[in-house]
Amino acid sequence: MRAGQVRARAAAVVLALVAATMTVVAGPQPASAFGTIGTLGQNWEHERITRLALGCAPKQRSTGDCFEPRSLSQLAGHLGTFGAVGAPDRDQVLDSSAHCDDADYLDKPGYPQTRQQATAALAACIEHLRLEFGKGIDAAGKMLDAGGNLVPKQAQLHGGCSFDHTYTDIAKCSALEGFGRALHGAQDFYSHSNWADESDPDEPISETNPPGLNRTDQAPFLNLTVYGPIDLSSLPAKFTTGYYSLGTDYCTPFNSRIRHACLNKDKAVIDNSGFATNPGTVRGQVLKNEQKAVSAAIAETVRQWRDFRALLRTTYGNDKANRIIMAMTQDVTSIDLVFAIDTTSSMSPYINATVGAAGQLVDLLAGAGTSSRPTDFRVGLVDYKDVDSSGCAGSYDAQTDLEFSNDGNTIINALGKLPAKVSGGCDIPEDVYSGVDRAIGFPWRPGVKKVVVVMGDAPGHDPEAHSSLTLAKVVQHALEVDPAVVYPILVGGSSSATTFFTALADGTGGKTFDSRSGGVPAALLAAVDEIVLSPEPGDQDAPVVKTTFPAPPGGPEGFFTGPVSGTVTATDPSGVSALDCRDSSGTLTQGPLTISGNTASRTLKVTGDGEHIVDCVATDKAPLPNRGVGEDSSGVIGFNLDATPPKVTCSASPATLDPADGRLVTITATVKVEDALSGTAGFTLTSVTSNQSDTAADDIAGFATGTADTTGQLRATDTGSGRRYTLTYRGRDTAGNAAECQAFVIVGHPTGPSPSVSATPGAGTPTPGASGGSGGPMPVTGPMAGTYAFSGLFVILAGALLVTLANLRRRHRGLHRRAG
Repeated sequence: MRAGQVRARAAAVVLALVAATMTVVAGPQPASAFGTIGTLGQNWEHERITRLALGCAPKQRSTGDCFEPRSLSQLAGHLGTFGAVGAPDRDQVLDSSAHCDDADYLDKPGYPQTRQQATAALAACIEHLRLEFGKGIDAAGKMLDAGGNLVPKQAQLHGGCSFDHTYTDIAKCSALEGFGRALHGAQDFYSHSNWADESDPDEPISETNPPGLNRTDQAPFLNLTVYGPIDLSSLPAKFTTGYYSLGTDYCTPFNSRIRHACLNKDKAVIDNSGFATNPGTVRGQVLKNEQKAVSAAIAETVRQWRDFRALLRTTYGNDKANRIIMAMTQDVTSIDLVFAIDTTSSMSPYINATVGAAGQLVDLLAGAGTSSRPTDFRVGLVDYKDVDSSGCAGSYDAQTDLEFSNDGNTIINALGKLPAKVSGGCDIPEDVYSGVDRAIGFPWRPGVKKVVVVMGDAPGHDPEAHSSLTLAKVVQHALEVDPAVVYPILVGGSSSATTFFTALADGTGGKTFDSRSGGVPAALLAAVDEIVLSPEPGDQDAPVVKTTFPAPPGGPEGFFTGPVSGTVTATDPSGVSALDCRDSSGTLTQGPLTISGNTASRTLKVTGDGEHIVDCVATDKAPLPNRGVGEDSSGVIGFNLDATPPKVTCSASPATLDPADGRLVTITATVKVEDALSGTAGFTLTSVTSNQSDTAADDIAGFATGTADTTGQLRATDTGSGRRYTLTYRGRDTAGNAAECQAFVIVGHPTGPSPSVSATPGAGTPTPGASGGSGGPMPVTGPMAGTYAFSGLFVILAGALLVTLANLRRRHRGLHRRAG
């Protein structure tokens, strides 16, 4: 016989003996599957798995197979925020289909669920994930217009995503949400089921140790790209997930079903290589189960993104799908670009080359092609000549040929009209400053990249006689608009022109591109590519958000017993315009927004029993507002609240001492403590009393008050009109709430029903009621105190039980939210 079997049988004997006198119904050891946040025992598991599978390497440009930083943070979560993949842990906690729960089955007579019912529950999960997957596909198409061009406002993430399951956010957020919610369930499948794990070889197969399949392949039925009937004919007969129900998810020998708490594999630290350490769940601690679940979930995440891309191509065609994929994975940048081009006579070949490359330039900005970058772009056009040279009558310094436009055909047509404007140029210097300064004066959008691409083969007048413009003045004007960065395209062979344009680039933070080796089109495309990849200007960070609540009693996993008050602050150099919080249980009250300088704050109050996860986000006052949480934030706080006393019932046997012949009779009490929130913490006997004032000291014997004593002796004697003994017990839950119950023993033949009593916590003498059987359970609530002890044989029995339960508690220890 294995050691585990010996332990199991010994524990069963102890439990059977002690159950006759004491029942403590343990509270939940709540479920912990792949977590989303960094509190309540979680370690950002969903976020880490998603980042490991789909994150681009530092400074890597996405070609559709990985997500760049801002997009990844919305999908995976950031600094403890939920992200798209974590959203079901906030608003679908009890929806088993969102987490692939309740498909539990054990091949044994009388199991509460059949194989067919369990398989149907799994099918419901797959159908749910397919629907979310499909919603993401539908939303993704809305990032493009009818012509297949990016709709900028549908792809920008500065404002953050809400992921509130309404799919009414911008298209990119809704696409990420559909994919992320489907991804959540697909990752949970490996944490919540026995697909990839093994059973404990030292324990018998049971509800607390179901068989493991130890599969290394990906579940074929998690193909979410197909519709119609779900084929589970190949599902292994021993496949199971865990069963989850709020308030009863714990793993003990009392289980009648395979509980989520007995099968899930999480509460581990996942490092940057995907290695999982410190597994904290029963199943995760068996062999290499935690690592198997994590590795399988990472591989499944890669597969799901591959499948999502394939379905996009099937739905929208390759060209549009490629643009959608780039828009989903890349951090779409916003660019306002003005071309300032010399149209004097010597520029004719370079302008013709520019016109020939116009389509390529527009395609590059629009993100056409397999691995390009769609941008939110606008293009303007200025040409310049020279009025500061003699003999150039009728010329002009600069003209606007195109106000800002994002229409590709309009841009191409405007460039196409330049050859007809080529003329003049009476000497070498041109009015370059007038052309660049006119471009700088365009109506730029706030918060976007502002760029002037200037192209000429001659230097400019410095100063310009008619405008008084100098290099210093033009640079100053450029810097004053956030700035406008100048990127010169060098054409011709003039060294003085090279020196002149290099000074403009250096003064504004730009860069020159020489067309004399690779040609004008190559230089223009290289400049635009550099602009697209350049860092975003200005404030790109959301405010730093700090949420503060008092530390829970007894440590991070402890319970508050009443309303909890806290504060949230947000700080940003540009100021804060909004600060809002949500509570996963929906019982948060926010105080008014207070703004002082660059800091905003609110008071917070949380009420109601259960698990609470408060997450807060803020919006700054940057030209292009950023919404979310910045680095060094602690915007997410989780804690538990249990303000409800446990249910305590008790009875005594025998409940009647008849006849009243003076003998001492052994009395055994049965006490039951139940708590569905924080769990039970035992009971104590607080008093044994008689209703007759002349009761002798030796009429009550053997009871040890202040302990968990359930056995003693009462004398069968009556010195008045009817003696009644009262045994008062006080039970408490782990949070510290307490309640009382009373059991009665009546001397003599009862003439009517025994009174029942009830009281509120902290009340004094109970008030007799009108019902209740002799010695039956009579719940009474009140303050709790005392410790555990037994006397005689029950000390031995209780000791054995407590050792057994302590071993179980060590393996299931900690209250963790039902993540996953």
